[in-house]
Amino acid sequence: MHFTDLFKFLETLQKNNSKEWMDANRRYYHEIRDAHIAWLDQLSLKLAKVDKDYTPTTGKKGINRINNNLMFHPNKPVYKDHFGAGLDQQSKQGDFYIHIGVNESFIAGGYCKPKSELLSSIREAIDFNGEELKKIIIICHGTVCIFYHFRKDKVRFFPLLLPL
Repeated sequence: MHFTDLFKFLETLQKNNSKEWMDANRRYYHEIRDAHIAWLDQLSLKLAKVDKDYTPTTGKKGINRINNNLMFHPNKPVYKDHFGAGLDQQSKQGDFYIHIGVNESFIAGGYCKPKSELLSSIREAIDFNGEELKKIIIICHGTVCIFYHFRKDKVRFFPLLLPL
């Protein structure tokens, strides 16, 4: 996959974010989307080789819609300014999220709305292995802290902060 093509598409979409433009350029969109799906397929297979607990997810299953949900967010543009995908979706809770966009690109991982049993288990693991978590945060140059700080205003129920 040539990311130059993906970024060129996203830049053009940002300038022409309308259903009319997308309808006229749907073949172009599908070419970019299909190439991105193929790249996600390759990435998923590589992740499966390096992590025995990873569950391969096809790019087609992992990729998110490019349409914004205007029913709940009527002030957003019709189309997103990025391609997003979730991999390792066996549990449908924990996964890796890959976000590639013109303005920001990042990789994240975690659990979305875990059930209370799982959340308690995660908190117990953090409490039991706090020193190991500190090493990970230090290795990641504080990314987790920056992520929590950045998202604090968008989370309805901010997670209990455990002392590290």
